[in-house]
Amino acid sequence: MPKLPNEKNERLKRRFVDYRKYARQLSDKTLDRELAALERFDAWNGRKDFEKFHIEWAMGFRSHLEQAKGATGKSLSKSTARAIMATLREFTLWLSQQDGFRSRIRASDAEYFNLSRRDEAEARAAPARPAPSIKQAMRAFEMMPASTPREMRDKAIFGLLCLTGIRIAALITLRLKHVDLYDKSVTQNPREVATKFGKSMHTFFAKGFPEAEAALRAWIIYLEDKALYGPDDPLFPATAIAPQANTGFKAEGFTRRPWKSTEPARKIVNGAFIAANLPTFGPHAFRHMLARHAAKNCTSVAEIVATSQNLGHTDVLTTLRSYGQIDRDRMRELITGESEGGLFED
Repeated sequence: MPKLPNEKNERLKRRFVDYRKYARQLSDKTLDRELAALERFDAWNGRKDFEKFHIEWAMGFRSHLEQAKGATGKSLSKSTARAIMATLREFTLWLSQQDGFRSRIRASDAEYFNLSRRDEAEARAAPARPAPSIKQAMRAFEMMPASTPREMRDKAIFGLLCLTGIRIAALITLRLKHVDLYDKSVTQNPREVATKFGKSMHTFFAKGFPEAEAALRAWIIYLEDKALYGPDDPLFPATAIAPQANTGFKAEGFTRRPWKSTEPARKIVNGAFIAANLPTFGPHAFRHMLARHAAKNCTSVAEIVATSQNLGHTDVLTTLRSYGQIDRDRMRELITGESEGGLFED
């Protein structure tokens, strides 16, 4: 029978989470993951008082993670194990600085919460990140209908993702005033738009997508001239659901508010690829698409930096590490100077 939570341990967990939230400024999503990691360790360790910490706990927990299974029944990925161990390492460091623990826990004890060098290297290896090619994205876009207002909205969503690679949370919170068609830009004001880490960003339309620009323009014109939306109204309003006498409920028009979650926009994107008989991709894949396209076609460092800033990255290395992987065929072309009959044309 699982042991009940240890009251002293629970207080320490809460203090640690408060420290990470207010001193380290971590997001609630990250804090939830860290709290889950602490709970995993605490439950495995039989709820023993943290104040009795011994390095054997860390060594034993590492062995436990090597054999542990995830929710799907498969072994934990090395990246997941690494994240859990990193949380325990930070927690142990923090404990070593707290009153009543300084004489019992040394900062160096935290280093025992590490994976083997081999597992660490595997965890750090950038995973393959699926993303559509430019041609695939444009094919899906071209096949999207735009005969009704709802279809116009959906096509404009797909088009804006092609143009900017904007994060989905930011996209669904945009207002009409944030898009400047003349300037070909999107202003992501963190006071009004759900940007990552609350960063203020100016994003410009990528070149080579005139059809996407046209779809976005047609949608904005509809909102302003037909629906009489103002600058502070949502750019992508949620679908209104009206009750029907015989059929229950039916999608009918729009509400003057954004979606409460990103799920409807994700379904629109997935549905567009399915309708085009293509592999399905999520909204985030457009960021990979634009970064890879830039890495492949940019002719100067300045262009790479501009692409990185347009995606909202503080450091250009983030773009290159996370989004700019070069596949085997492109790597062969760059190294050998030989291509295979137009295979690399996008």
